[in-house]
Amino acid sequence: MDLTSVLGVVGVLGLVVAAVATGQVSSAFLNAHGFLIVIGGVAVSMMINTPSRLLLASMKSIFVMFRGASVTDPKDIVPLLITASQNVHARGMNALGGMDQKVAGGFLARAAQIGMEFKDPKYVQEVLESELRLEFEHHNEIVNVYRTMSILFPMFGLIGTLLGIVDVLKHISQPESVGPAMAVAITSAFYGISLANLFATPIAGKLRLKFLEEYVSKAVIVEGITEILKGTVPVLVERRLEAYVLEKKG
Repeated sequence: MDLTSVLGVVGVLGLVVAAVATGQVSSAFLNAHGFLIVIGGVAVSMMINTPSRLLLASMKSIFVMFRGASVTDPKDIVPLLITASQNVHARGMNALGGMDQKVAGGFLARAAQIGMEFKDPKYVQEVLESELRLEFEHHNEIVNVYRTMSILFPMFGLIGTLLGIVDVLKHISQPESVGPAMAVAITSAFYGISLANLFATPIAGKLRLKFLEEYVSKAVIVEGITEILKGTVPVLVERRLEAYVLEKKG
C-alpha cells in the first residue's frame, strides 16, 4: 500500500470529523441543491467531454493511487537484466526464455520473448518503445480526466452559487430570509472548491507520478533487452542501466 495516499485519505476524513465535532461545520453546509448541481453538472460535462471507455478506465485507476512499491522498481529490474545478459553470453539468446511473468506486469517477459523471436535490436527497440508511447499517452489521458474535473468542480460550484443568489434576490424584500438563503447559495462554491482540491487535483497528481514510475521501469527493460540483443557485455549493460537507478535515488 502507498502510505502517503492512505494517510491523506485518513487525514481528510479526520479533518471532516473534527470540523463537525467542534461545530465548525454545521447543518448550514448541508445543501442538497448545491451538491446535486456540482456533482451532476460535472458528471454530465465529463460524459459529453470524455469517451465512456476512458471514464471507466479513470475510475478503475483510482486504485493505482494506493499501490505500493513492487517488483517494477528499477532497482529490482536491473539485477534481473544483468543476470539475463550473463546467461545470454553463456548459453545464447534462448536464455531469455522463462523470465518472470510478474515483473512490470509481464512487460519484461514479453520484451524478452520479442527479443528471442526477432533478434534485431533496432526493430525490437522500435516495437517496445511504440508500445510504451501508446501506454504513456493512454495514462496521460486518464490524468487529464481528473485535471479536467479539477477545473469543472469550482465552475459548477460558482453556477450553484449564482443560482442561489438569484433566488435570494427574489426574496430581497424579506430580510429575515436573506441570510440563511445566502449561506445555502455559498455552500455550492464550497462543494466545488473542496472536491477540486481534496479529490480531483490530488488524484491527478498521484496518478501522474505512479504512471511515470511505471514508464521509467519499463524504459529500463527496453534499454536492457536492446543492449542484450546488441551483444553488449554484461558489465557494460550494468553501467548503462545504473543511470536509471541513480536517477531514481536522486
